[in-house]
Amino acid sequence: MRWKRQRPGGAARRPRALAVTAAAALCAALLTAMPPAGALPVGNVPDVGVDTGRFKLPIACTITLADTLPVLYLPLDVDVQGVAPVQLGPGQEFWLTQGSGSITFPSWLTSLAPILGLDKADAKITDLSIGATTSTPASINIARDKPLEIKDIPIDPGKPLKVGLPVQGTFEVGPFKAAQSGATTLRFESAVAEVQLRSQLGFSLPIKADCKPSQGNALLTLGIGDGAGHLPGKITGAPLNYPEPASNELIGIINAPYRCTLNGEPMDIGIGVGATIPLTVKRGGSFSFTDASGALTLPAATVNKLIDKGYTRASGRVTKLDLVTEGGVPATQNVAAAGIDIPEIPLVRDRKVVLPLPVNGTLTAGPFQPAEGAKSVAVLLGEAQADFTFNGDTRATGSCGAPSPKVYLVENPVT
Repeated sequence: MRWKRQRPGGAARRPRALAVTAAAALCAALLTAMPPAGALPVGNVPDVGVDTGRFKLPIACTITLADTLPVLYLPLDVDVQGVAPVQLGPGQEFWLTQGSGSITFPSWLTSLAPILGLDKADAKITDLSIGATTSTPASINIARDKPLEIKDIPIDPGKPLKVGLPVQGTFEVGPFKAAQSGATTLRFESAVAEVQLRSQLGFSLPIKADCKPSQGNALLTLGIGDGAGHLPGKITGAPLNYPEPASNELIGIINAPYRCTLNGEPMDIGIGVGATIPLTVKRGGSFSFTDASGALTLPAATVNKLIDKGYTRASGRVTKLDLVTEGGVPATQNVAAAGIDIPEIPLVRDRKVVLPLPVNGTLTAGPFQPAEGAKSVAVLLGEAQADFTFNGDTRATGSCGAPSPKVYLVENPVT
């Protein structure tokens, strides 16, 4: 889902009136409330302009035992999570930050433990490469200068062996430099793990795994545009509280900046989308978002602007939140077509609002299908609209154009 908190340099504009009032109205009251079942937890929503996610990518590893010839071509998964800007400016520097993950080896390897007296393992990751299409450099191996080493991993016979990346802390990948226009896609490129299965008797069994993607390898896509001169896009302190996804899936939340108008006056807001999404789509097949929900962020400056107009309470109904496809059908899907109620909430000066949307339940997003001949299907955030009532009797309509640069929720290769 391509799928930062502070605006990361080039990531700037998003929802509009819809987020403006809705966020303002609903957030103040719900800042400390626990969200109902299905609602997006407020504490997991990143700042406007931030993209967070966790990805489980199918990979295939050439396994070499005891430094001899390769003996096995093994399907595995790599589990990676991290944080990136939602959008970029031309030539902007950016990073994937707060990175972590793991590679899990199958149980048959550890089933050798009782036979050989193996009880621990040491692992060294010498290659963990993340690429960024159209950007420079094209790929960065974060383990090139300093391999990631993990000592004394306990071996549980007959159970999978998980190698953390890294075992403590996080990694960052960058800086990359964006192109002048278009988009860039962060991708998992390769990994090499050297594992020593050790016996308390001094015996060891060396295993090397040389791993490449076996299906899709895209992590997230970032639109590029809206003028040069942006500060580096390097985000820290974003919430990352995702459960482990299934193979070939991502779980993430994007909080996109929107520039909206409320009765003709500009307002800045954030529209967040969270979901579980497949990472590939088969030709002739389709995919949908599951457990999908949203959030509205009304920055403190926007709240203050509404208060200065004399508004102290707000309620309403979201009538439009378009998802737009590139290379797929339908071309546009309004996930708020049935309407999403915004209960009345107070507006508090200097306090931002972060509101689950809908307050109860989930959204339906999809199915999306590849267009004929398409090599990939991208789902992006489009226009938004909401009807508002302020102070119980003043009505207004908020309209938000599609974010610019584009905000990608996901871009799936067609396999």
